[in-house]
Amino acid sequence: MSRSSFLPPLRTLLVAFVSCCGTASAQYEGAVPPPEKFAVGFQSITEADSEELLKVIAGEEFAGRGTGQEGYLKATRFVAEQLEASGFQPGGPDGSWFQPLAFIRADVKTDKSGFQSDGDSLVNGDELGVSSYFGDFEGTLPLTFVKATSRPPQIEQGQMEGRILVIQSLSRIRPGNQFVEKSGADVVVVVTRASRVRTQTVFQQETTAGSTPMITMSPATANKLATACGLNESFFADTAPKKNLIVSSSAELSCQLSVSRESVDVPNVVGWYPGSDESLRHEHVCIGAHLDHLGVQQDKVYPGADDNGSGSTSILQIARAIHANPVKPKRSILLIAFCAEERGLLGSRFYAANPTHPISDMVCMLNIDMIGRNEEGPNETAEDNINTIHLVGSKRISMDLHDLTMEANKCVNFVFEYDQEGVYTRSDHANFARQGVPITFLFGGFTPRYHQPSDTLEGINFAKIANCARLNYLTLMMAAEHGHFEKNGEDELRKRSGDAQ
Repeated sequence: MSRSSFLPPLRTLLVAFVSCCGTASAQYEGAVPPPEKFAVGFQSITEADSEELLKVIAGEEFAGRGTGQEGYLKATRFVAEQLEASGFQPGGPDGSWFQPLAFIRADVKTDKSGFQSDGDSLVNGDELGVSSYFGDFEGTLPLTFVKATSRPPQIEQGQMEGRILVIQSLSRIRPGNQFVEKSGADVVVVVTRASRVRTQTVFQQETTAGSTPMITMSPATANKLATACGLNESFFADTAPKKNLIVSSSAELSCQLSVSRESVDVPNVVGWYPGSDESLRHEHVCIGAHLDHLGVQQDKVYPGADDNGSGSTSILQIARAIHANPVKPKRSILLIAFCAEERGLLGSRFYAANPTHPISDMVCMLNIDMIGRNEEGPNETAEDNINTIHLVGSKRISMDLHDLTMEANKCVNFVFEYDQEGVYTRSDHANFARQGVPITFLFGGFTPRYHQPSDTLEGINFAKIANCARLNYLTLMMAAEHGHFEKNGEDELRKRSGDAQ
């Protein structure tokens, strides 16, 4: 079956709609039927399609969709095929589906990297992650182990010169870190959680490599170095340090590093569905989700079924629904599958700075990220969250958009939660909100599978994916009729109050 054949024929959708008498039978208890003019598209969104699409997006062929990896590029072509089959036009530059970003791809040459003790292999190259260094290093040096809180320990300038610094910090260690720079260490090993140890990764083209070799390691791997130097085998824990500690060892280990670099283009996928009203079609509603995940790292695949295969599935279902519905949106629809969200929202930041349609014409931006699992935490189980979803940021810029979302939700009947505003700056809508665009962000919440190889199809709530698609389909269609929203949200009112003072 060709990929484009995932799109059901319109006649099939009409029959399905008629057969269910216009009722929203797959929604949560208490939901009302959708407005008649949007009903065909609404009823075209099914749990079965959610499952079928997600099986592809989180499947073996796309290998976790790592930014700069072949699996991600394959996934972008799949998304473009789906959008074309759904009646969208290329929305990228020069009539393309793709808006490329220039990156540097860095690879740890695993056969030329590692740590040895007395000639015996201690840490293999595939246990080392890229940080901010390109090139080769070889040397035998003593080690200093550091645990640092948000206020790291005081040290003398150059105190660790001629040493390997192995540091675990409450704050993320980035190039130019003051403590690291002051240490003067010849090699820096940053101890971080396993999902951040990436043997292959990308940096933006303008990134300047650090002159000091810097790599990453998981706590379990770093403890191999600690043990070899006479420290406790659990010296580094999975949790961040609560106290500062410096331990220097006289034991020397041999270190070999080889990190290569090459230029690579990684695209956003951009689709455009022209509005039906010629006088309004220059204005548009944006719907987006990040397509990338962690890809293949240390020979492990991170499938990213929830993060964010679920959101990517949802926006493709919305695209189908728009095309299936006889009544088309008056204003245009801009659909973006973003790259490099996992690298710091880079794809959305690039689009917001280099839009293919003016940001001033963007009515609102609807973002979907991680909506495939029921939230689990210390005080709640997955069973507690079968019909819940976090509605993040909807009250900040425009209460009118929030109210419209609430109206659309009557046809789905999610129980909205508002206790995850801490993630407001952690997904792609943030780069549009910074420019004053009203946003909503649907977020399912965190689970133990977050950023783990276990984020597979197992345990996915396909009904939640479909219902997110139904909700944002209605929100999108209603927003395309409404047009620009008044900026009367909480942040906007606070801003005005501050200006007035």
